[in-house]
Amino acid sequence: MQRYPFVLSANLHGGELVVTYPFDMSRTYWKAQELTPTPDDGVFRWLATVYATANLAMASGERRRCHYDDFARLGNIINGANWHTLSCDKFPHASELPEEWENNRESLLLFMEQVGRGAARSGGGTQR
Repeated sequence: MQRYPFVLSANLHGGELVVTYPFDMSRTYWKAQELTPTPDDGVFRWLATVYATANLAMASGERRRCHYDDFARLGNIINGANWHTLSCDKFPHASELPEEWENNRESLLLFMEQVGRGAARSGGGTQR
């Protein structure tokens, strides 16, 4: 973090309704799924949870499922490398975009507010 400082990053995509957190690459090249926690795993899980709990579609009891995974039982978050699937709908129709905005608006705002929380450094303390 000291060599490559960052504040906050997000990547929105179509498909499965879940928030993935770093890192999305398995350490073992022949494994399709492998949990890859980092020293900052708690921070990444917190950020994912902040987003997921404020997302209207994820909070809905009538939420759609793309494949067979029930992410609601996991709090709608998962380590990216511990889950892999093909998307159901990578290109939503223009008529669906207003609803997608409403579903994600509050989540995005809360997610951006987390920039003030900081991440623990190896020397202790918190970056703010």
